[in-house]
Amino acid sequence: MYDDYEKCSVCGSEVRLVPHPGSDGGATDGPAGPREGYVGAGDDPVDVRRCTNDDCPTRKADGPDA
Repeated sequence: MYDDYEKCSVCGSEVRLVPHPGSDGGATDGPAGPREGYVGAGDDPVDVRRCTNDDCPTRKADGPDA
């Protein structure tokens, strides 16, 4: 995990970093990318910025990113 002090890009509220859904945060030893790809995590997403404002549009399933 890393520090991210930027406010929500939509409403300006504080954000909380949460693990990306479907990621356990551990290293991946399988190939990443094309079938003959590289070994390792490749471009696994980093933590997700989640707005702390429950009414923010970023909290909706199809909303923009915080």
